Amino acid sequence: MKSVVYIAAASLFLTGCLKTRNEVKTSEQRQVMAQQVTTLQRSNADVANRFADLEDQMRSLNGRVDVVENQFGQGRAGMDEVLRANQQKNAELSQRVMLLQEALTKMESQLFQVTNDLNALRQERANVAAVAAERAKQAKKNPYEVAQEYFDNKEWKQSILNFQKYRDENPKGSKFADATYKIGVSFQELGMKDEARTFYDEVINKFSKSDEARRAKIRLKSLKK
Repeated sequence: MKSVVYIAAASLFLTGCLKTRNEVKTSEQRQVMAQQVTTLQRSNADVANRFADLEDQMRSLNGRVDVVENQFGQGRAGMDEVLRANQQKNAELSQRVMLLQEALTKMESQLFQVTNDLNALRQERANVAAVAAERAKQAKKNPYEVAQEYFDNKEWKQSILNFQKYRDENPKGSKFADATYKIGVSFQELGMKDEARTFYDEVINKFSKSDEARRAKIRLKSLKK
């Protein structure tokens, strides 16, 4: 009875330490992010087209300057006015090109960020799926096998919970003494000496001639030091 009380208290303590994963982002958020990528890609293409149109206009204006020079000659009075007008137009177009380049750079940065966010979301979903698969795999094993894996990996809290689950489900099981002894070891490794002593005593009292009882006695001696 005393071991059950310890287990109940330990379960509350251990369960509180376990962390749960945050829920993955909703499908609506993923759709919004995908729409953002599509919008940025379309805007990117639109800016590129406008940039190409401006370059065509600049080439056309430069061609007109060459025509004017050929027709009127550099010494004619109207040449300066035509050149000034074309130079002004070229300056305006250059300014517009610069602004469009800045806008394009900004959109590319936004697209890069959205792409990274989508990749992070996909990775998170993959991690969640992997955890779910591992839990499903563990669920197919009996509690003793699961507990033994945690025990071998020195995950003492999970070891205690699963060995106790085995004890609860198999009060006359062939591994009951071993599970009880290893609960004591797990508590001892966690620095919880009183709890460990309780389970060692249980092994010694119920299975006095077992190998687990012999090892429990050795462990009890080490607790007194």
